[in-house]
Amino acid sequence: MAIERNEALKKAEKLLRQGKLDLAIAEYARMVEDAPRDWNTRNALGDLYVRASKPDQAAAQYMQIADHLMTEGFYPKAAAIYKKILKIKPDEEPVQLNLGEISARQGLLADAKMYFLGIANRRRARGDRAGADEMIVRLGLLDPNDFDARVLGARTLSENGDALGAALQYRGMHADLLEKGRHAEALGALREAVRFNPDDVDGRAQIARSAVAEGNVEAAKGYLTREIAGDDPALLLALLELELRSGAMDSAKDILQQILRADASRRATIIELAWTLAPDAPDAAFVCIDTAVDAELATGNYMEAAAILQEFVTRVSGQIAALLKLVEICVDGGLEATMYEAQAVLADAYLESNQPTEARVIAEDLVAREPWEPAHIDRFRRALVMLGVADPDTLIADRLSGQGPFVATDPFMAADSFGWPEDAEAAAGAAQPIAAAPRPETPPDSPAPAPAAPATPPIDAPAADRAPEPAPASRPGAAAPRVVGSEPDIPLRPRAATAPAKAAKAQGTAIDLSDALAQLQGGPTGGKAAQQSTNLEDAFGDFRSAVSKQAGSHEAGEQLTLAKTYLEMGMVEEAVAALTEAVRMPTHRFEAGALLGRLYQKKDDLQRAAEWLERAAEAPAPSVNDGRELLYDLGAVLETLGETARALAVFLELQTDAGDYRDVGARVERLARVQSGG
Repeated sequence: MAIERNEALKKAEKLLRQGKLDLAIAEYARMVEDAPRDWNTRNALGDLYVRASKPDQAAAQYMQIADHLMTEGFYPKAAAIYKKILKIKPDEEPVQLNLGEISARQGLLADAKMYFLGIANRRRARGDRAGADEMIVRLGLLDPNDFDARVLGARTLSENGDALGAALQYRGMHADLLEKGRHAEALGALREAVRFNPDDVDGRAQIARSAVAEGNVEAAKGYLTREIAGDDPALLLALLELELRSGAMDSAKDILQQILRADASRRATIIELAWTLAPDAPDAAFVCIDTAVDAELATGNYMEAAAILQEFVTRVSGQIAALLKLVEICVDGGLEATMYEAQAVLADAYLESNQPTEARVIAEDLVAREPWEPAHIDRFRRALVMLGVADPDTLIADRLSGQGPFVATDPFMAADSFGWPEDAEAAAGAAQPIAAAPRPETPPDSPAPAPAAPATPPIDAPAADRAPEPAPASRPGAAAPRVVGSEPDIPLRPRAATAPAKAAKAQGTAIDLSDALAQLQGGPTGGKAAQQSTNLEDAFGDFRSAVSKQAGSHEAGEQLTLAKTYLEMGMVEEAVAALTEAVRMPTHRFEAGALLGRLYQKKDDLQRAAEWLERAAEAPAPSVNDGRELLYDLGAVLETLGETARALAVFLELQTDAGDYRDVGARVERLARVQSGG
């Protein structure tokens, strides 16, 4: 066989030398047909076709050789053969495509781009848009660093309906851009990936997380769902804010519960979110506060729950739901002073919202408790005017004089808290709620009705001799003596209604408050008014004297003494419980609050330490030095907590009062620099 091949080659060579090109080509063709993988002979045949000006036949021979070499991985040799083809057939597209692929595999990206762009341009020129787009996509896959080409390729895929392919392209760009530290561009690529593939849960979560980390919750809006947020606290908080701002309160409550179940310490974050929402979305803010308060109540922390609500109603005025809850918590937690303040604000809120019936109940209760307070009397009067009472001042005077007792309840006061009446029977009688219906209003010109017989026996009468009194709510026109949403009323003696009456009885003086009330309104007064005002003031003086002697003060003193004993014995928890009871009484609030604050300070519970020290600072100090020491400790705790503004205010107050007290000057200077950012 080899001899025959050699003879054939000699014969073909002779034919060429004789100028018989066609016969030589035929001889080479016979040999190639006999040995198809004889690449040298095939290459020689291709060269003969070129000499014979037969480019198509030559290209066909070269193509088989080049394809074989490319398949075997001999890229440089294959490229050389392909280039031979381009010399005789410059527009041979498959050859250019293969050369582009070989260049890409060899890392010759510039050459590859040249070939691919050439193909794209020719296809576009002949109207083959799909073919041109195919090359644009291929260019996008060519160079990982050519992001412009990659974006163009992704857009081309999307325009041709391959959204998933476009998403994959953008996803790849996102990873590469992140690796290069180009985070903003990477985030943009990820947004495009999610746009083309909305089911990309991980991508949506990454975008939302990035937006939340930047503090741009609104930017996360289109990407966050409950599924996306999962158990991620940051995403849940962002979704919570979005739901609250959009008014989806039920969904927001569910998310709040989920957050707190996972981590109870998130209460502080939820409260901060409420303060952010409060100016623009008070109802949404209350949803956060309400949940945080319920979490505190679940642990029995009534004081903290009340403090949160107090802050809320200070920031957002007129929130009746919050005020109702605050009053309820104060009753349940025994927070007497806070409850009285909350009641006053609640009465004002009722008046502002045109709910005079509820406002009257609370205002009457406040006046009964503190009849010397003009603001309470003004609330009472406004409520009566809104209810259409013709002569509110006469009715108020009637109440204050004891002729028409108040409908007043006090959950903190037992029937015998003041120590009167002295006998057991009278005490039993005092335990009944006393309520007098308002006197029927009569027109100014109509004759005054004849005085009716007293509906109830005197206050000092034994309970057995007194007729049962109907509940105030059963009387026409009377308001229920209970705030909506609060705990049921606890019967007690109406203090303010009885004290002036007893004082008047002791002095033998009938108290007429008409002129005194006119004076409160800024109206004219006469000599009689001045005399009656003096009598009224005397009556109130007797009342205040009686209040100051109430048994509650004695009990608070006993709790304070007991707490000190517990501390000497090392029983800290028991001491805290006793001090918490003692601090309710204003006369012991400074000492008990200071002890509580310093106990929590030793336990490194600085938040509670600050709360108790601050509450103690609101009460009069037993001595100047005690007051200064308390303020110094309060300022130091606030500074440690990082509340520089409040700490600076405390130390400035102390510096104003005590000058160079301890290191107050240095602390003021340091905190002032922190506040100014220096």
